[in-house]
Amino acid sequence: MSKDRQIPPEFVVTIPVRNEAGQVVGEKQFVVYAGLLALAHELGLERISTEIVQMPDETNGMTAVLRAVVQGRRGAFSGVGDASPSNVNRKVVRHLLRVAETRAKARALRDYANVGLVALEELGDEEAEAVDSRPSNVARLPARGPQPMSDAQRRALWRKALNLGFEGRDAFAFLSERLGCDPNEATREQASRLLDALSREERSGGDRAAE
Repeated sequence: MSKDRQIPPEFVVTIPVRNEAGQVVGEKQFVVYAGLLALAHELGLERISTEIVQMPDETNGMTAVLRAVVQGRRGAFSGVGDASPSNVNRKVVRHLLRVAETRAKARALRDYANVGLVALEELGDEEAEAVDSRPSNVARLPARGPQPMSDAQRRALWRKALNLGFEGRDAFAFLSERLGCDPNEATREQASRLLDALSREERSGGDRAAE
């Protein structure tokens, strides 16, 4: 991370990595786009511009490619992002340009802010599945009182917000409104209820589209 600034911990997600036997073999951290943007503003971000490098069509496997340039007092940094039906969530396959743009901006912002963590928004479906977020098998004492939202729940909520078209601070505001509290203070029960509700809304939206 940056030597003179750190991403707020609420924007860093730590997820256990499991092997094929389901055993925890390590952990991996990801930064969410909102954290990158907040840090970049602290570091003098002035402008973000994007351009389409490649439009998705049948000749290129429906792959969208965008380039982003981030400018500020630290200089200018660029990043390239791609999105295709093979590396995005099926719910956003109709929005390949937007996903590619978000990935491009995230990569440029990471270079600008000197952040080595991969952004959660950069992950494709296969990569996300490789970072298994199932509960650990490690024995624990019975929980007492409300438990804070888990990293797995936090990651799932941010991904659902992205799928619905919310990014950065808009995603944070959306989750705050739906949870009824600051996402950083949400409990496991609150997160679970919202995840169920958003899943139902996604299913009902898909049913309407199919009619």
